[in-house]
This record gives sequence, C-alpha cells and structure tokens, in this order.
Amino acid sequence: MIKKILVPTDGSERAERAAGFAIELAKTCGSALLFLNIVDEVSPAYVYELDTGATIDIAALDEQRRQFGEDAVAKLKTRAQAAGVTCETKVVDGHPWQEILNQAESENADHIVIGSHGRRALAAAVLGNVAVNVIHGAKVPVTVIPVREED
Repeated sequence: MIKKILVPTDGSERAERAAGFAIELAKTCGSALLFLNIVDEVSPAYVYELDTGATIDIAALDEQRRQFGEDAVAKLKTRAQAAGVTCETKVVDGHPWQEILNQAESENADHIVIGSHGRRALAAAVLGNVAVNVIHGAKVPVTVIPVREED
C-alpha cells in the first residue's frame, strides 16, 4: 500500500503533469502527497562580478528562487486539496536528485512520482539527468512521467 508519495517539482509544465498523475494515484490509493521543490545550490555558480563592474545580488537571487519554489509547491497543494487529497509542501536547498532521495527517506515516502525532464532538460543531457539519478538511487518505487511529443 502506498501511504506517502513524494512529488518533486521545478515549476515546469512537465512537473505539473507528473503532479497531476500523482494526485490521481493518491486519490485511488488513499495516499498523502509531499510536493517538494529544491533550490539548486549549484545553479548560481554562473553568477559573478563582470568586468564592466556590474554585479548581481546573490542573496536577492536566492530569495527569488526560494519564492518561486514556494509558489510552485503552493500551486500544486491547491490542486491536490481541490481533488480531496491530503498533502504537504516543502522547499529545501541542495542538489536536486540528492535532496529528492534524502527527503524520500527522511519523510518516509514509499513512492516517488517525477517528470522525465524538467526545466534543465538540455543541461541534464550534459550534467546527468535528475530522474535517472533518482531511479538509480531510490529505495522505493519511482514512477516516471514521460515527455509527450508536443512538449
């Protein structure tokens, strides 16, 4: 029996599609959901002081990214609650696939539903796919929702 389903989201349409599947699965199984957003600690590495003297406020950028994550999980929580599914949300800092696995374990999730590609699909081809790393590292079943052709 599936009691708790972890659903990572990066706010993309693909992640929302995976969340829709998870909501239906949770309704069918009587499961709770945990919507998770990870503020990727590696992503801001490209931000630096430019030769022109222009700088980017890293703290402000981090706050914007955290707020984006909070908004993304809140949107999914609203969808799940409208469908009558119990859910909670969480936003954490870290490396996405590692945090998905860490949170699955610490939150006692017994299933993970994830989109096959997120916002960083091109980067994933070079750096390693989050979904692939989750599949290989998970101690619980993982359902991967594939990209449709119109994506």
